[in-house]
Amino acid sequence: MMPALPQGNLPVRGPDYFRDAADLAGILGGAHAVRVLCNGNDDQYWRRYMADLLAYEAPEAGSVRSSLVAAFNAGYSETSDAFRVCDGRAVEAEARFARTGEELAVRLATHYFPKGARRGAGGFE
Repeated sequence: MMPALPQGNLPVRGPDYFRDAADLAGILGGAHAVRVLCNGNDDQYWRRYMADLLAYEAPEAGSVRSSLVAAFNAGYSETSDAFRVCDGRAVEAEARFARTGEELAVRLATHYFPKGARRGAGGFE
């Protein structure tokens, strides 16, 4: 995968960044599987986070978007296979997915988008 071109003073997002983004997508897929198992198909809470990830990281069709979608789907499938009933174990798994996803998202944001780079025009702070 080719590194993404830097925008402004933001660092280049290379293979490590996209690996972490794919890991995050897989975590979102796993959390989504548990949420749907416990709350039904109408609960799209974690899937909306995935839609946001795609909107920011891969708004156009291509290999990055395909990789993120594949990671989400794999996380969903693996978790669906592991949890067949909504019980305390499943609920704890969703909480674990949420904690792990938050840690990964914070790491991505602080490493690749340092606070100083987020300020000003076009920033997201």
